[in-house]
This record gives sequence, C-alpha cells and structure tokens, in this order.
Amino acid sequence: MRVLFCFSLNHLFHSHLVEVILCLQTIYYCLAASIGQYVYSYYLKSYALRTELYPDLSLYSKTGSTIIQHELGQCKDLLTSSLAQQWAQKKSSNLFFYQTVASSVPTILMTYILGLYTHQLGRKFVLILTMLGNLVQYSIWLFIIHYELPDYWWHIAAFLSSLAGGGNVSSFILNLIITDSTKESERTSRFLYIGAMCTAIGAIASLLVGFWIEYRGFLDLYWTALFVQLLTIIIVYHHMKPQSFLPIVSKNSHDYIHNTNKNTKYNQLIQICMVFSPRHTYRSRKRSISLIITLVAFIFHCLASLSLGVPFLWFQLNYPFCWSAKEIGYYNTASSIIWSIGSIVGMKFLTYTRSSDAAICCISHTCFIVSALWVSQAMYNWQLYIGLLIAPFTTYQGSLTYSIISKWLEPNEINNAFTFVTEINTILNVFGNSFFNYLYSITVSHSRNFTLLLAAGLGVIPLILNCILYVVTKNIPDESDNRIKECIPILIPDHMPITVPAGIETVLLPAKTTRNIRQNC
Repeated sequence: MRVLFCFSLNHLFHSHLVEVILCLQTIYYCLAASIGQYVYSYYLKSYALRTELYPDLSLYSKTGSTIIQHELGQCKDLLTSSLAQQWAQKKSSNLFFYQTVASSVPTILMTYILGLYTHQLGRKFVLILTMLGNLVQYSIWLFIIHYELPDYWWHIAAFLSSLAGGGNVSSFILNLIITDSTKESERTSRFLYIGAMCTAIGAIASLLVGFWIEYRGFLDLYWTALFVQLLTIIIVYHHMKPQSFLPIVSKNSHDYIHNTNKNTKYNQLIQICMVFSPRHTYRSRKRSISLIITLVAFIFHCLASLSLGVPFLWFQLNYPFCWSAKEIGYYNTASSIIWSIGSIVGMKFLTYTRSSDAAICCISHTCFIVSALWVSQAMYNWQLYIGLLIAPFTTYQGSLTYSIISKWLEPNEINNAFTFVTEINTILNVFGNSFFNYLYSITVSHSRNFTLLLAAGLGVIPLILNCILYVVTKNIPDESDNRIKECIPILIPDHMPITVPAGIETVLLPAKTTRNIRQNC
C-alpha cells in the first residue's frame, strides 16, 4: 500500500508538476493576502488606545482578529467610522505605499536580471530563489507580529523579498513551462483551465482563512503559510529536472545566424526590448500591429485591475460594510467559486461560437466596466455579491495575453517576449500598488469609491484597443502566410528529458524574400 501511494505521488508530480506548484502557491498567496486585515486591525487598535476609547483593549491578544472593530462600535454609524476607520485606513494604505516604494527598484532590477539569465541559471534555480524570498519575508512578518516591531521592519521585509524578484518572476517561469509543454492550439484553453483550478483552490483557502482569523487569530495562520512555502520549495527541488526548453531552430534560419553572431548580454537585452518592434523583416504588418495593440491593451488592463483591486480590501473594511475577517472570507470564497465556474462556462460558450481572442477581450472589458461601476455604487452586502455574477468574465485579457502573444511570435522569441511582458507587469504592479494605495488614502475622506470609478474609466481604453485589434485581424491580410514557415516546435515539459527526432530541418525565410522568389518564378 505504501509503495502504491509513493508511485501514485511520483506519477502526479511527474505529469502534473506545474499544477501542483500553482495550487500550493495559490494557497500561500491566499494566506499572505490576509496581511492587510492584520495591519488594519492593528492600527484600529492603536487608534483606540491612543484616544482611550477602549481602555481594556490591551487585554486582547496581539494576534486577535478584526472583531475589534465591532467591539468598538465602529460600524454602527458613519460619524464614528469617519474617525477610527478612516485613520486606520490611511495608516494602512500609507504603510503599503512605503513598503512598495522600498521594494520597487530591487524588484524591477531583479526581474530583468533573472529574466535575462534564466537559461544560464535554469528555471528550477530561479523558481526556488523567488520562493526563498517569500520565505524570508514571511519569517520577518512573524517576528513583527509576535514582538510588535516598528513599521520600518515591514519595509525591510519587503526589500529583502524583492531581492529574489517576487511573484512575477515565478509566474513568468511557470508560464514559460506551460507554453513549452502545450500545443499552440491548446494554450488558450489550458491557461484558462489552470486559472480556474487555482481559483477553486483559492475559494476553499479563502473560506478557511476567514474562519481561522476569526477564531484563531493571525499568528498560527502565518506559520501555516511558512510551512506551505517550504513544502513547495522541497517539491520543486526534488521533482523538477534542471533541463530547460530550447527552441528548435534550423542552422539555416535567420534567427540562428542572428543569435550566434550576437550573444552578449547587452545584445540579449536589446533583443528583449526590441522583441515587439515592428522592424523585423520576417514579421508582417498585421503581426506587428497586433502585437503592439495587445501589449498596450494589457498595460491598461493591469492599471484598471490595480485601481479596482488594490484598495478593495479597504473598501470592504470601510463604512457601510465594515466586514469582519469571516465575512471577507465568505465573499472571497463565493468570488472564487463563481469565477472558476463562470470563466470556464463563458470561455466554452465563446469558443463554441468561434469568437476570436480580440472579441473575447472586448466582451471581458465591457463586463469589467459594468462590474466596477456597479461595485462603486454598492451600499449593501447583497449588492457586492450580485456584482460577482459578471466578475468571471472580466479577466480574460490577463489570461489570454500570453497565449495571444505566443501565437504571433516565433518559438525562439517567446522567452524574450515573456521576459519583457513580465518586466512591464512588475513595473506596473510596483508603482500601481504604491500609487493607488496613496490615491485611496488621500481621497477616502471625500469619496470612498473614487478609485473604483477610475478603474471603470481606465477599462474603456483596452476595450477600444481590442475593438481595433478585432478590425486589424479581420481585415488586414497576413503577409507572413506567404513565407516558408518553421516546423512546429516539439513541446516538452520542463521536468522531462529533451529528445529531438532525427532528420528535422527547418528553413526560415523573410516574408519579403519569399514574395520576391514567387514573383521571379
């Protein structure tokens, strides 16, 4: 029985290693996401002690839950909440603002460096390095909570964690593995299925986190998160092989000659920065325009999502909702379940109707704008839950961007493209988190929903861009269809040995060259 169990476990890690890693990372991030609730409850307690509203509050454990705000009666009327809650929210958002500032420069630099040296260091090493950064950050968090250390320790924890690149680098590595191990025609569906699976795992984790905080506090929760991250590191170390995917390129191809002549790190940086440039001789006008539009639409989608998501926890904790940790857990669980089911059903329907990627993104952004406007005007709990019904259809741009880009590029360009997109995403997250936390802190006294209205406005831009993309892909002919194409690459999981069948030869000619040959013939 024990042998059978070990065999089944090894088979699971061998065939579904990426899925296992992503599930464990989802649990970890669900546990880590509760840190905002701890910070808010800590400042709420500090306000009460400072103003002597609740002199016996010191009897509460430092790991107590957000039930403190209900004991103080902060949610009973707007006048009272405008004092304690607004002060606590300003302090919390300012702490996260300076924490993000402390980690911004190292995160951006390390994302570039690790993306550039991924092939030399190996995906396994880079993935473990980012997880070790999370481990260090969580260890410091535990010390902060246990000993109630000053605020600057939060900044130190963020800075040390950023030296390992952060979560964007690990997502970049896992996206590369998924892309390399999936056929081009199946990438869109696999990205969405994995996203739905992680969301379902997150639903269960969010529900348990809410109850845990309500009855056990924060300290034990973060010890559990530390264990989950350590377990993930052990699994990656023992079951991920060090081989990395190498694109199959012929010696006669343009890219092979270009890469062998220019192999310095400076030229690799130029290749990463210029991967979306329309000046490639082999790339048609349609492909160039589509890539640029997709990238810009992704940028504004990220900004709109940050404007909605970054201050949303403070929005839930603020008047008139004033949710406890358990209520936030209920909401996150319902959101995850509805998202995991709705996104798959929606994608199945859109695939059945043969909608293009651009049309799917247009529908997604329309739903995002409606969702942001609805939530911004919500005054009751049921209105927030009703808003979840269209939430699953608001994130297709983020899910499809990597898939769309990989379809317009050559196999040997995908690593550079993913590195560039990850760097852009990192910069947006770093400065977006800082900016929208700061923006919320200075506008909450006047308008509690300003950042949500701003998110709806930002969502209009990617909607327009995807409408343009739909027209471009529909009406402009793809000139590169006339060129001699490279053979379909052999897609091999990162944890399997690489074998290339004998006799494979690929020749890649620029589109213009091919047209000249045909005209001469």
